[in-house]
Amino acid sequence: MKFTTTLATLTTLLATTLAAPIEPYNSAQSIHPTTLSQYSVWTGAINYATTWGRIFKSGRESDVTTLVTFDFPAWTAGHKCELAFSLDSSATVTGSGQFDVFTSLAPAAGPTTTWPSGNLRDQYLGRAQAVNGGYATAVDGYGSNGVFDCPAGRRMAGELVGVNDVVEIKWNGAVAGPYIIVRPL
Repeated sequence: MKFTTTLATLTTLLATTLAAPIEPYNSAQSIHPTTLSQYSVWTGAINYATTWGRIFKSGRESDVTTLVTFDFPAWTAGHKCELAFSLDSSATVTGSGQFDVFTSLAPAAGPTTTWPSGNLRDQYLGRAQAVNGGYATAVDGYGSNGVFDCPAGRRMAGELVGVNDVVEIKWNGAVAGPYIIVRPL
C-alpha cells in the first residue's frame, strides 16, 4: 500500500503536533490509535498491539519507540484535525521527557523478533515535551504548528522517539497518549 498522499497529510498533521487541545483524551471528538506497538531499536523487534506506550533511552538497554496507527473514519470528512498527546497522573516521565514525532511509511503489521520490517521511519515532523498529568507542548524550533484536513477513510502511521541520552515516557494506552482531535465544522 502506498502512503504518498497520506504522507503529505501526515506531515502536516504531525507538524501541527501538540497544539493546545480543545478536547480531552476521551472526548467524542477524538480519534484514538487503532494500534500501539513498541519497537526495539537494537533488534528491530516489534511488540505489536500493546496496551502501554513507551518511549525509552538509557544507553544501557535497547531504545524503545512507540509506533502508532490511526484510522480516520468517514465522518471526519470536511473536518479539521490535530495531533495531541496527554498523560494522566499514573504515567511515567523521567529524563528529558522529550520525544520526536516521525511519519512511518506503513503501519506495523504484526509482531516481529528482528529485522527486516523495522519501524519504517520516514519524515521528521517535530518535537514535544511530555507533561505528567497534562498535555505535551511543542518545543520551539522543531517543526511548525497548524491544523490539517482530516484524511477521512485513511490509515496513517507514525513513530514517537525519545530525545537526549536518557528519557522514559510510559502511559496506559486506554486512558492517555497520542490522539487526534477532530474539530467541529
